[in-house]
Amino acid sequence: MLEALQRRAHQFTAARLKLPQLRLSDRHGHALIHQVRANGWTFLSYGALYDLYARVRAVEERNLPGVLVEAGTARGGSAIVMAYAKAASRPLQVYDAFGMIPPPSDRDGQDAHDRYREIVEGRAKGVGQADYYGYDADLLAAVQANFQQAGIDLAAAHVGLVKGLYAETLRIDAPVALAHLDCDWYDSVITCLTQIVPNLVPGGWLVVDDYFDWSGCRRAVDDYFGGKRQDFNFVIRSRLHIQRRG
Repeated sequence: MLEALQRRAHQFTAARLKLPQLRLSDRHGHALIHQVRANGWTFLSYGALYDLYARVRAVEERNLPGVLVEAGTARGGSAIVMAYAKAASRPLQVYDAFGMIPPPSDRDGQDAHDRYREIVEGRAKGVGQADYYGYDADLLAAVQANFQQAGIDLAAAHVGLVKGLYAETLRIDAPVALAHLDCDWYDSVITCLTQIVPNLVPGGWLVVDDYFDWSGCRRAVDDYFGGKRQDFNFVIRSRLHIQRRG
């Protein structure tokens, strides 16, 4: 599946470079995304944040049933964008270790192991002037503060922050309208797919942040969808977007 997606990605490259300034007419949304990036609350690019915002808005415009899910939030930037874009009454559940990322496994490539070594040795950099989020002594409190700074009340917006490893905390028992996966390594991604995809509603979306960045994520997606491709649409934007057909 990778080769076909990479060929299609070439077709979108030039367009993606031109879209971020043009795609969003909501001035407050523009300002929020700029705030998220300027404060180093996410590794996502402007284009990826605009795409995520647009997907959430489309879910609302189509009135798809189900909750929103994010797995992997760093300093909360992408979750803040999702919370702003969604209807206040729609739940958003944000899952994260809210601490140091767990190690990759033998299902991940050397790229992941090199990156993890950089992290544990204290050499990882954050976005802009921000420190790498995994070094924060209380990342959960930092994310809560970032939501507050962005003007989003967690309770009023029906946003839940769930701390722990996905294998221990991610239990999806409700329909899912959209899920954003930003969890890097094979084991984390396959756990999220196994829990989320069976609950994804027809027309619902997965946004997979790391498919083109980390070999373990790519392998997990290819493994999971290997026999299911006929049931899904695969769309290249700034990230890989997967839609359940129907």
